[in-house]
Amino acid sequence: MNAAANVRAFGSAHRYFQGPGALAMTGELAASLGREPLLICDAIVHGLLFPVASRSCAEHDLPLRWGEVRGDVTRRAVRVLVDEARADGRHVDLVIAAGGGKGVDTGKAVARELGARLLVLPTSASNDGPCSKSFVFYDDQHRMESVEQMPRNPDVVLVDTELLVKAPRALLVSGIGDALCKLYEGAQTRLAGGRNLFGGLNTIAAEQISVACDRVIRADSVAALGALDTGRPSAAFERLTEALVLLSGIAFENSGLSLAHSITRGLPLIAPITQTLHGFHVGYGLLVQFLLENRSDAFMAEQFAFYRAVGLAVNLRGLNAPDASAETIRVIADGTMASPHLKHFERPLTAADFVAAMTRLEHLTHLTEDLH
Repeated sequence: MNAAANVRAFGSAHRYFQGPGALAMTGELAASLGREPLLICDAIVHGLLFPVASRSCAEHDLPLRWGEVRGDVTRRAVRVLVDEARADGRHVDLVIAAGGGKGVDTGKAVARELGARLLVLPTSASNDGPCSKSFVFYDDQHRMESVEQMPRNPDVVLVDTELLVKAPRALLVSGIGDALCKLYEGAQTRLAGGRNLFGGLNTIAAEQISVACDRVIRADSVAALGALDTGRPSAAFERLTEALVLLSGIAFENSGLSLAHSITRGLPLIAPITQTLHGFHVGYGLLVQFLLENRSDAFMAEQFAFYRAVGLAVNLRGLNAPDASAETIRVIADGTMASPHLKHFERPLTAADFVAAMTRLEHLTHLTEDLH
């Protein structure tokens, strides 16, 4: 018998810091990791972060250099940044990956190539990538090419909520959609006996972190979104940020993904949908998963009410789809069947199952829209 078959596994970022003004800790934390830090981010994020981060690094005798992110996370773009980092003979031993998904993923890729330590500085709570060892490569046509892994999770994740509360509302709503699925995808992975991203079975810790993540999202999302109007992080905003960045990141790596993420393979095949953020796709996918779990109409009505309260899409129209025709639904369903996460479900599924669930979702949401 393979001994690893019954082994549980758990992993996470080494250190996590969150709060207003946390950016000022950059130098102190960087100094604990290396002596030649390189900030990887785009020009907009550079303007937001560099003055404070470089001053903080200078206080610890660290010269902070910048590598500019100019587009998608492609192998070519990462190679250019790595070559620039090595051009003057310096040995970059710490990458500070900053920004949203592209900046953070590019920084992860550069850190892996350089063999450097990694400090992540997210500027929005739009996804659960900051704490993860995963990142995604795209091709020159903006299509996902591969999901890659770093040798380990980030050494430090530093979250300045004074920055995050000023990010666009859509980014926070996307983060809610991306995190909301973790309890339910994890439950399906456990039912199917699936493995997590560390190659082991789920732990009690992973399940309970998923439970806490779901509880905070449902309790605090509406109030936290209200903090965006004031530009100041409230207690609800702090709790929601922790749920979206830390708890969700730990939950997905240690639990596994299922149908909510599977459908993100099919949705981008409808061109206008690519204009909406990943978390909106995942949130929609979770509703489809609920229907494939045969959830009750009362349960679904509760989900629709929450989705509408925070601004998540409840149907294809909410994702900018031109229509919800049988052909559109069929294309999405067929594309979904390419996902490796389909095996993390309580029963085998076909494209016809997805067609039926998506069609029912359109019907249910149109009925509830009529009631509103």
